Amino acid sequence: MEPLTGVTRENAEVPKPDLSAAARDPKYQQALREATLLLGARPQPLEGVEGPIAGGYVFAVPHDKAEALLLKAHTNFLAKGCYLFRHDQSFGIGGQPDTLALLPTTNKFEVMALVEVNGANFNLYTAGIIQWMKQLEQEQPYVLTGIGTDYMEGYFTTPVRDARGLAKRMYSFCPDIVDQGVETVDRLAKELQKGKLYFWWD
Repeated sequence: MEPLTGVTRENAEVPKPDLSAAARDPKYQQALREATLLLGARPQPLEGVEGPIAGGYVFAVPHDKAEALLLKAHTNFLAKGCYLFRHDQSFGIGGQPDTLALLPTTNKFEVMALVEVNGANFNLYTAGIIQWMKQLEQEQPYVLTGIGTDYMEGYFTTPVRDARGLAKRMYSFCPDIVDQGVETVDRLAKELQKGKLYFWWD
């Protein structure tokens, strides 16, 4: 496994944006109504580690519909000034729905900070994840359509230049995507060549 360099392992506090004012904006309130109609579910407060996240709402959406809805609507809601994303995925187990969420920001790093995505079982916390993902953004631009407390998913917006090299770095960053997922770095590289981006810390 490649060593994980240039990323803090400390559980440092990450500043969280205050979205209270943005949540009261009439444009966001209209976007929330549109999301409610599109997703066919009643919005509920988005809960963070320390309680409800200002302006954040979640919607229970059938697993077999969630992916198509996200692909159709994520970019449209960015244009409305807000971030629609999958917050929790059920994989359809037991007929449980996925959870989609809406926040009044277009900044994926703010979403990561508010959700407090982490790989704590690998001593990797929100600060380090944001740091690594910002580095990745500079090298290989991407869109995130899923951000949860222990996972992220999305797709690259340009062809991956060095799929195997990136796969080795991703394995160091998130071992579970290989060890409990595709099984080998070479298979991960093939997934990256398809433009797929996925992290999961079990």
